[in-house]
Amino acid sequence: MKSAMTAFVLVLMSQFAWSYTPISDDRLKEIIAEFTYTPEVQIVKLPQPNCKAQDLEYVTTYPQRPTPLNIKAKAFIPAGQNVPVVLMLPALGGMNQLDESMGETFCKNNIAAILITTTLTGLDSDTLVPVSDHDHTHRRVASALKGAMIVIKSIAQINSAKIGLFGVSLGGILGSVAYGVIPEISAATFLVNGGDVPFILAYSDQGSIVKLRNLRMQEQGFKTQQEYEMYLRANLTIDPLHFTKLIDPQTIKLFLSKTDKSVPSEKQIEYYNALGGPRETSWYSLSHINTIVSVLGLGPAKIKIAQWFQSRFDLPNPRLSPVP
Repeated sequence: MKSAMTAFVLVLMSQFAWSYTPISDDRLKEIIAEFTYTPEVQIVKLPQPNCKAQDLEYVTTYPQRPTPLNIKAKAFIPAGQNVPVVLMLPALGGMNQLDESMGETFCKNNIAAILITTTLTGLDSDTLVPVSDHDHTHRRVASALKGAMIVIKSIAQINSAKIGLFGVSLGGILGSVAYGVIPEISAATFLVNGGDVPFILAYSDQGSIVKLRNLRMQEQGFKTQQEYEMYLRANLTIDPLHFTKLIDPQTIKLFLSKTDKSVPSEKQIEYYNALGGPRETSWYSLSHINTIVSVLGLGPAKIKIAQWFQSRFDLPNPRLSPVP
């Protein structure tokens, strides 16, 4: 149970901190330094060229983890040569038919795709993970993507200098951080993602997030979601909004919902505004899941996503510049 002093501090904070507070440039440099490393990678299984999902498995590392991280993925590899690649992060429930269909669409449009299938959050844990695990999730995702960037150098068909990122829902939120800290990735497309993670975790209506919230509130003795939000603001250090100043809005394509309760729409809009309003943004007046289905359930929309990535891959990577 929280102490009386902790309760007082949270009440005091609630009077002043109800929204995202930008971090300093010095703090931004410190966080980016945590992600600036080359993992040690061991390839377990490489895929064969095929536009149907092929198994890929490797082991990767990152500085804050004492043991290696095993990653499983599905690969969609065209038979051609020198093709670009898009790394894919699925929604909260893991890989589904929509993700697989998008991977096949990339492949049929001469883009390789690597879809991470390993669960990298603590949301499926049998026990309540420490609140610090939210930050470690971002580190695990970055390590998985950095590891994949090394693995693809061993796949003859892929041009490892042409890398994109695709993420849906939670995959888009996690991908938004990864995109900010891995400048070797030159283009990204995200569906119904957002920034200000403490707010999203505190008010999302998504089942797994609600379950986590209820358990955490019970553990800490919180009576309101506002208390929980303030607790998260005091304990989470990594957020997509921290990195938007590092992203050229021309390199990002968004599909956002104006009526979303799973990733609250105001936080999707806040991410969009923080990027400077990317021109390649499509707005939907649909629920969270219906927005995803409307995009990934339609052939023309998926083809347009693949074509947009190709247009970005034809250009030099504008993101390979020094951190401000």
